Amino acid sequence: MAPPTWTSSTATTTRSRSNMIKNVLLLAGMWGMGLGAAFVQLPATQNLLIDAGYASISTAPLGIIMLGSAPCAVVIPKIISKFGEKKTFIAGSFFGIVGAIMQMIGPLTTTIGLAAANDVTPQVVLVVIGALPQAFMYASTNNLRFSVSQFSTPEFLPKATALVLLGGVLSALLGPLLSAVTRSMIPGALYAGNFLQIALMYVVFATLAFFADFKQPIADSDDVRIVVDDLSLVERQEITAAGEGTRIDGNATTERTLWEIIKGTDLPLLTTFQCLSYNIMAMYMGQLKLPMAASGYSVDSYTYALTAHMLGMFLPGLFSGQVINRFGTWSTTAVGFLLFPVGGSMFLINDSLAMFVLGITIVGIGWNFSFVGPSAEVSKICSRAEQSKVVGFNDGIMLLTVGIFFMTASKIYIAVGSWNVFNYILIGFSVFSALLSLLRC
Repeated sequence: MAPPTWTSSTATTTRSRSNMIKNVLLLAGMWGMGLGAAFVQLPATQNLLIDAGYASISTAPLGIIMLGSAPCAVVIPKIISKFGEKKTFIAGSFFGIVGAIMQMIGPLTTTIGLAAANDVTPQVVLVVIGALPQAFMYASTNNLRFSVSQFSTPEFLPKATALVLLGGVLSALLGPLLSAVTRSMIPGALYAGNFLQIALMYVVFATLAFFADFKQPIADSDDVRIVVDDLSLVERQEITAAGEGTRIDGNATTERTLWEIIKGTDLPLLTTFQCLSYNIMAMYMGQLKLPMAASGYSVDSYTYALTAHMLGMFLPGLFSGQVINRFGTWSTTAVGFLLFPVGGSMFLINDSLAMFVLGITIVGIGWNFSFVGPSAEVSKICSRAEQSKVVGFNDGIMLLTVGIFFMTASKIYIAVGSWNVFNYILIGFSVFSALLSLLRC
């Protein structure tokens, strides 16, 4: 008797292995460009606003991008299901380019005679407002963690997700490191070159998206992905629609509502851990500039520390997927959260440049181990037809919390009044998150 018919949207069932690797690498490049732009955005806008006397809102532009990306994250999966990833991502890059050009005009206002030499208001306004159109782009970039599932088997998915995030190494090299060169590239308009760099990174993002072999929109495709965790083929064939996957019987499929997925899977827990991981990392990264400046370190020193942080975030992608497959998602996530206090403790030793760089690098490694596993698991708990609502729920909540913290981080830090106290608070949240992960093991 022939076994039940199963279909899959993973790349290995319809394309060669080399084609799968090509698409994963293209997504890794897109991730590097999209995230790299955010890491240029942070030092450029932060330094510009601090120089202009607006230190209390120095993280606001990136906060606006992330806060605005929360509703975009809910809408983007629905747009993708109708128009496909390729068109959606290229549209996102267009919005990003528009926003970056608006920001670039800010530092140019005095140079081209639109404002008096001592008037910082126009450039501050344009730099802040120009962040908003880039929210759609940032949400599109984050969606790449889930788009990779169409090019991977469930078993390979943690590795594929880690490889996409490994593309962040590009963002370290082409992001803050290159921004040290482009910062003064346009004479008389400090930081304008940074925003031009961001616009060009969005152009490369769109180019890579054009060459990726994204599947047809779900509305135009009869293909349905079955995702079942750690099961043999025979076990997969025995799962019913009430189980972790969707049983195919001829052309009939069962699609769960979002509420059913929330009640029947680990989605709320996975989203919570991603929120904790991203926010702890972002609070460290976003405020590092202020204690470093107070200790007398230059903009270039901060740039090098930020570059080291990004390498810590993404280089573990070479092996974190294998670690997750070997030791499990929750054990690896717990280790990641425990690395945050290790990094934070470096800042408590002394205020040398070495401790700043080492501490923020370890924080980056902690983010990778605590974030990759829960992200990959989200793609495993839903079919392709269910993905838009699941991803919208997950990223909408995650980016909303990150945006709120980024918008208020500088004010929180100034209100606390001490880098050490701020650090102790984050260490406490990290240990709490690690204990939650261990309880789930």
